[in-house]
Amino acid sequence: MEHTAQRSRMSDNELRKAIGTLQQRADDAHKRGADDDAARIERTIADYRDEMSQRL
Repeated sequence: MEHTAQRSRMSDNELRKAIGTLQQRADDAHKRGADDDAARIERTIADYRDEMSQRL
């Protein structure tokens, strides 16, 4: 049986807030030297930005 996770769609404001929060976390990860963590966070940010651009 295949399980598909269903993700609820964030509002535009929620998406903007998430991007801002994640960017702060990525910046903090870079400062701590946790570059792998920062890269993962930045991939999520890129996905969210792609979603925002598709909404325009």
